[in-house]
Amino acid sequence: MRYCGRCGSPLQTHSLVRERRNVSMVFVDLSGFSSLTREFEPERLRDLADEVLTVVAGVIEDYDGYVDAFQGDGLIALFGAPHSHPDDPERAVRAAAAGLRAIEGVGKAKGFNLRGRGGVNTGVVIAGAVGSGRVREYTVMGSAVNLAARLETAASPGEVFVGPETFKLTRHCITYEAVSPVSLQGFPNISEVYKLIAFNEDSYDDPYTDLAFVGREPELAQLTSQFETVLEHDLSETVWLSGDAGIGKTRLAREFIKKIQMQNQVKIVWLEEQSLDTEAMWRQLAKQVFDLEDDDHKAWTQLMKQNLDQFLPNEPRWHNYILSSLSLVENKPWRRLERRGVDRTFLAWRDLLKAFVAKTSEIQGLILVAEHSSQGSSFGQFLDLLDDLAAALFVIRTNRGKDVPADATQIALPPLSLQESMELVDQIANPILRVATNSLVFQVGGVPANILELGRALNITPQSSFSGSLASLLQARLDMLSGTARQVMAYAALTGERTWENLILDLADHEGEMALEELNREHLLIREPLSSIDNESEYRFQSELLRRAVLRMIPFTERPLLHLKIASWLEMNAPLALSATIGYHFKEGKSHEAAYPHFLSAADLAISEQDKVQGYKYFDELLKLELSPHLLAQGALTYAQAALSLEDSKTALAQLNTADEWIELADELEKADLRPVHKRLYDDLSTKLGSGQKAESSS
Repeated sequence: MRYCGRCGSPLQTHSLVRERRNVSMVFVDLSGFSSLTREFEPERLRDLADEVLTVVAGVIEDYDGYVDAFQGDGLIALFGAPHSHPDDPERAVRAAAAGLRAIEGVGKAKGFNLRGRGGVNTGVVIAGAVGSGRVREYTVMGSAVNLAARLETAASPGEVFVGPETFKLTRHCITYEAVSPVSLQGFPNISEVYKLIAFNEDSYDDPYTDLAFVGREPELAQLTSQFETVLEHDLSETVWLSGDAGIGKTRLAREFIKKIQMQNQVKIVWLEEQSLDTEAMWRQLAKQVFDLEDDDHKAWTQLMKQNLDQFLPNEPRWHNYILSSLSLVENKPWRRLERRGVDRTFLAWRDLLKAFVAKTSEIQGLILVAEHSSQGSSFGQFLDLLDDLAAALFVIRTNRGKDVPADATQIALPPLSLQESMELVDQIANPILRVATNSLVFQVGGVPANILELGRALNITPQSSFSGSLASLLQARLDMLSGTARQVMAYAALTGERTWENLILDLADHEGEMALEELNREHLLIREPLSSIDNESEYRFQSELLRRAVLRMIPFTERPLLHLKIASWLEMNAPLALSATIGYHFKEGKSHEAAYPHFLSAADLAISEQDKVQGYKYFDELLKLELSPHLLAQGALTYAQAALSLEDSKTALAQLNTADEWIELADELEKADLRPVHKRLYDDLSTKLGSGQKAESSS
C-alpha cells in the first residue's frame, strides 16, 4: 500500500525512515503526587500537573533536549535524538537534576512539598516516526528505554539514578554513589546502579580556557565596534550571538570582555538565564551589580536599601518592587490603577540599571551577558526593555538561533575553517596523530566543542576523561545535515566503500541529487575522477571511520530490503568485476540463491587471473550460503576443479570430500548428475597424485 488504509494520506516512498542512534533517555516523575492532591478538584489537579510538567519541559529544552512524551504526572526526554551533542549523557543527567529542583521550586511557591525522581540511561535505540497515516510521532524504542524507566521507578524522592553506560560516560565530571544490590524488573543481569551525588563544576565550566583563542576575528571586531558605538553615543544596545551548541558563543563573549577590560573601566554582569526561576535571576543580577557577598537576608536588605536610596531616590514604589523581587520584603499586590501591560518589576529594574550606569563614576559602561537567552521567557522580556536606553549598557544574549527578533542585531557564528580547526585541535592532540586528526576534522564539522572532544579522544588521556565517544561526535556531525542527506549517506554506507550516483537516486527520493551535491560540497562523499561502472559518477566516503559511523545508525530491520535493491541495481548495471559485491548484497538481503552465481563468477574470475587467495575467499563465501545440497555440491566440485587447475591437490581433495557429503543429501536425479563429475575430478586428482609419486620415486 502506498496510501494509509484509514485516511488515504501518502505513506513514505522510501524505506529508511528510522535510525539506530546512541541516545540518553531521561524519565522524570512526580513522587507522591496522587496522595498529596487527593482532595483536589479535577481541574485544579490538572492545572497543577500541567504547570509542573511545563516547568520541567522548559528545563529539558534549556539543555537542548527533546521532550518525547508526557505520561501521567511525568515525562520522557531524549538527548541524542533527533539531534546530538558530544556530551549528551552529561546533559541528560544535569537536566534530570535541574528538573527535580524545578519541581521542588514550584511546590515551594505554592506551599506544597512537591518532589520528583529521575532515571537516566544511555544506549542504542531505534529512533524515528512511529504510526501510520497522519498519526506519526517521533519516538525511540529499545531495551535501553525500558531500563531508564526502571531506574526512575527505583529512585527515591529527590534522587536521580543512572545506568552503567551513563555512569561510564560521565564519571569524570559527575560524582556518583553505587547502589547495590538492586532488582530491576526485566534486567536480571544488572545488580548495581548509580545515584547522582554532585557535579564536578570545575570540569563543566570550561576545561579549555588556557588554550589560545582561534578564529572569530570578524565576529570579535563586530562586537568591539558595537560596544564602541554604545560608549560614544551613551545609548544601550543588544547583540545576539547565535549558533549551534558548542559553536563557541560563550568563548567569544569571554574573549571580547577580556579585550574590552584591557582598554576600558567597565562593569561585567554574567548571567546564565534560568527562564523558569525569575527570582534567581534577580538575585544573580543584584549580587553582581552591587558586589553583594553576604547571603544573609538582613544584610542584603540593608545594602539593597542603601543602593536604592543612592540610585533611585524618591521612588518608593520602585524600591518595593525590587526588594520584593528579591524576597527581601513582602510582595504587595498591585492596585487596579497600577496594572499595565509591562511588569512593573521589570520597569523598576530597568531604571535601576540605567541610574547605576549614569551615576557610577568609576565605570564607563556596563556589559551584561545573558547565556541561553530566550525571547519569550519572563527574564527575556525584561532584557527586551533594555534596548535604546540613554545609558552605556551593552547586552550580549547567546542563543541557538531560535526566536531571535527579526530586527535584532545578530552575529551568527559559522563553523571554523579546516585550518582553524587544525590550529585548535593541535593544542591538545598528540602530534604523532596529526595525519589521523587531519582526516577526522572534516567529519566533526568545524564545531569547536566537537573538535576539542576529538582531540581528547585521539589523545587518550590516562584518566579517559572525555565525555561521549568518537561515534557520538560523528553522530552529532551527521545531525547537521538535512534528513535527505543523511538518508543518502546511509544508502552510500550500505553500498560499501564506493557508490554510484544513479544507484543513490534510485534509492532516494526526488531530493537525492541535491543531497549528493551537499555531501560532496561538505567533503563527506568525494566524487572520484574515474568510475568502475561506465557512464556513472562514482563516490567514496571521506574516510572508512565515517562510513562505519553512518552504518551504526541504520536499523537492522531496514537493511535486507535495501541490500536487495542495491544488488538488483548492480546486477543490471555493474560489470563482471563487481560480481563479489553483487553477491554480498544478495546475501545480506537474504536472497542466497541469487547470491550464488555472482560469488561463483567472482571466484572464477579470480582463479583465471591466478589470484588464489581471492578465488578461495569467494568459494568459501559461496559454501557458507543457505542453499540446497545440489547447489552446495556443485559449488564444492567447482572449488575442487579450481584447486586442481592451481596444482593444489590438498584443497582439491578436501573439497571433493565436502562435495561427496552434499551429494549424499541430494535427491536421486541430482545424484545422477553430480556423481560422474565427482568421479572425473577424483580420477584427475588421483592421476596427479600418482604422477607426483612416480616422479618422486625416480628422483
